[in-house]
Amino acid sequence: MIDWSQVYAKSDGFTTLEMHTRHVITAGLNLIEKLPFNESEKLHWKEKLFRVAILHDLGKLHPDFQKRLNGDRNVNIRHEIISLWFCENFLDLPKDELFAIATHHKGVISNHGYKRLEKEALREYMEYHYSNSNNLLCEEVIRSWLKLFDINLEFKSSIVSKTISKEMTKMLGVTNQMDAINDPLKSQEFSFMRALLIAADHIGSARKEEMIPNYVPLDIKKLNSTKRGETFAFRDFQKRLQTINSDVILHAPTGSGKTEAALSWVHANQSHNSRLYYLLPYTASINAMVGRLQEVYSVESVTALHSKTLDFFYAQLTDEASNLDKTAIENAQEARSKKSLSSELFYPVKVATLHQVLKTSLKGKGWEFALYDYKNALFIIDEFHTYNALLTGLLLASIKLFKRLFDAKFLFMSATIPEFMLEFIIDEVFDGNKNKLIRPNPESQSDSIILNRKRHILCCKKNQTLDGEIKEILDFLNNGKSVLVIVNNVKTAQYLFGIIDYDDNRSMLLHSGFHKKSRNIIEQAITNKDKNLRPQLLIATQAVEVSLDIDYDMAFIEKAPIDALIQRFGRVNRAGSKKPSPVFLFEEIIGNTPFYDDEVLEKTWNNLIELDGQTLSEVDLIVVCNKVYEHGYNEKQLEDFNKGLLENPIINNYENEWIAGDWRDWVEDAIENSNQKIDILCSNLKEDFYKHVENKEFIEANQLLVSVYFYEAKDKYPDKDRGLWIVNNLYYDEKIGYITKPETFDDLCL
Repeated sequence: MIDWSQVYAKSDGFTTLEMHTRHVITAGLNLIEKLPFNESEKLHWKEKLFRVAILHDLGKLHPDFQKRLNGDRNVNIRHEIISLWFCENFLDLPKDELFAIATHHKGVISNHGYKRLEKEALREYMEYHYSNSNNLLCEEVIRSWLKLFDINLEFKSSIVSKTISKEMTKMLGVTNQMDAINDPLKSQEFSFMRALLIAADHIGSARKEEMIPNYVPLDIKKLNSTKRGETFAFRDFQKRLQTINSDVILHAPTGSGKTEAALSWVHANQSHNSRLYYLLPYTASINAMVGRLQEVYSVESVTALHSKTLDFFYAQLTDEASNLDKTAIENAQEARSKKSLSSELFYPVKVATLHQVLKTSLKGKGWEFALYDYKNALFIIDEFHTYNALLTGLLLASIKLFKRLFDAKFLFMSATIPEFMLEFIIDEVFDGNKNKLIRPNPESQSDSIILNRKRHILCCKKNQTLDGEIKEILDFLNNGKSVLVIVNNVKTAQYLFGIIDYDDNRSMLLHSGFHKKSRNIIEQAITNKDKNLRPQLLIATQAVEVSLDIDYDMAFIEKAPIDALIQRFGRVNRAGSKKPSPVFLFEEIIGNTPFYDDEVLEKTWNNLIELDGQTLSEVDLIVVCNKVYEHGYNEKQLEDFNKGLLENPIINNYENEWIAGDWRDWVEDAIENSNQKIDILCSNLKEDFYKHVENKEFIEANQLLVSVYFYEAKDKYPDKDRGLWIVNNLYYDEKIGYITKPETFDDLCL
């Protein structure tokens, strides 16, 4: 008889298979209590989860797997296939449970992507492992295992097969799964079971099974409390959102309290254990919003979900006083654990990019977790840019899908959305119900204050570029004013930082050309709770547009689409508590802007120059936005918009072409990395990078990588062990980010 106390699940020499299995059972049962299930659904999933959790790792008893745990990398074994073999040969389990056990580590067999099962593992390799260990692969062993957990399962009597059945093999492959299951609804059951087991396994492995946070209903009193414990009165439009139990579009100015309004809507619409997704365009604003929502909910309930989540968690952990005694390796392990759980079912409140949600509608990696996470979920979409027509089309198609599949509710929130898009959303997404549109009421005293306030004086610089105003910028700075400079690309930002050449201790750059370590430092500095410690001069690209709580005395801004400019203007005199602040707008752009539509840029300028020298109200900016987009999208934009809204084959066939355990590897490339950037190491950072690697500080090492366009990395060579490119023709400067050799910082300023 096998001694289960000597069968290990982990390479730590401590965690036995029985221990790990009990952790996963507890994790799964606790998780089910935290998901939006009714009582009958809870009973259904607890029964199924209990079975698959007990059986999912049984294959780890195989001697070859135990050898791998002891460091022997010459043996090749898929323990989950051994687990599947036990269940197929001796138990009468539902097919979705067999499928979940087989795919809880890897996806189904496919010709594309990584982390996929291989057909050989089901046939030839399985036969090999059976032949070598048939004394262990027998009914007595599985009976002994089940006895540990006091569970009675129905056994079947049949001839033992050395391999996985042909029927199951078909279900485990992209090519034949739909024919083998022959029912899209049953395919969905396969995905449900798989996602629940994976989440339970990861939570149990991270030893977080007793730490799964509850969704605690939002307390409205927390929304209008200041940091000093005082309270302020809600505006009337915010109060309205506390009473509306449905989808809504909120059209309100920047700095008007849209976040409080959005959370007021959450208060009115939250249900038991439902999830909240707060969607923002940029990672900098996401990290700031996580902190804000953690104050409203709790630190344990709120997570970030974006492409740099690992670095966010690592920075958060290393900043916490309670972690001062922990090593970098310990903090890194905890950060990886948090990152893994952030994309699964652990956290009830997630602050994410739109791209993360589009991965679900486009069936990117991890899309099956949404089957639980999106059920009755609330989504706040805080600014999406109309000028990105394809992304807007994909977003609206996704929302229609999620409303239908998951009964999710949506709050659109924007200061910049033009009338044509408002009307389209109302007609297309909300069935023509104009009551879904909420605006501050000009007849209300509290609302009219924000509508009528005039925060900015517009100063248009016709035929001029921003570098012609350096003396004026320095004069303002020397007179104690805080100045925000916003341009359209990284090289322009670096160039201006060099020629303005202001006090290094009081000036900063913010753009995508910094590595992650620098970005963390910059983002913390520009949002410092002590506003006196924030940089007096900030030169930035579009990363400052949304939900960053920054406030400057004046701004110098390059021409951009009106919806982007409204956001940029909103970073100046944010609360409207000062007299109108100057915003200098430059017609000529330094560098290229292929990401903006030329016609939209021209219309924006032509409409704004008519307001040159005037103080601007929020209504003025809304009028300009509607004029720029008065005919809706142009022909090219409309083509892109319809590609996203109407013509995406994945969204259009979402349910009918359902393949459980599969994902589209190209989704992240098509959406997140459509600019064709790669992560590289500038050659002058090699010494620091390899010192971190030598000390096993892998997150710190990766924080030294920068994202560059592929064509910029002209002189490069690979580090195959680390899977990255080292680039000789790019140099990293701590002040300004990466630049091209033989430039130095001084060269750039000439």
